[in-house]
Amino acid sequence: MNEEPGSPVQELHHATRSWYGLPVEITVSTDHYHRVVVGGLPLPHFGLVNLIARWGLPPAEQLEQTWRHELGHVQTLPLILPHLLLLLWPRRRRGPRWLWWLVMLVAHQAAWELAAEGYVILSYRPEGDHLSSGKARPLYGLLWGGMAALAVGGTLWTLSSRATGEQRENGA
Repeated sequence: MNEEPGSPVQELHHATRSWYGLPVEITVSTDHYHRVVVGGLPLPHFGLVNLIARWGLPPAEQLEQTWRHELGHVQTLPLILPHLLLLLWPRRRRGPRWLWWLVMLVAHQAAWELAAEGYVILSYRPEGDHLSSGKARPLYGLLWGGMAALAVGGTLWTLSSRATGEQRENGA
């Protein structure tokens, strides 16, 4: 996130359950590595979105918000699955197959990142407003704008292939 060179890596570990009962273990660290175990399935990954979203925050706050973001992915899974199913609904696809899949996956991931970050905002209330933390955080606004553009634009592009496919079938 943005710590002094040579400072020790800090970790935060939580074991909990999602609101629908799925067991979750989350370990996040200041070296941007996250290990999430959901229902026994390990999902280690580098936290690029968290790196951008937490830029400029003190390490303790970075860790707290990052673990909440990772938990947000699990908590919002039942809410984001309908989005994925809508995107995957059988239809003729516009453009090359690889492009359609790429746009669909990026749109879905962007929507899920927004949902997870929304969970952070709703569940994390330090003394002050965590969105500003007393510092200008332009990357946070860019993250939200970029993710919203990717989610909405990619979803609309993916769904518009349905109309294109139907028009081709009807001869229009």
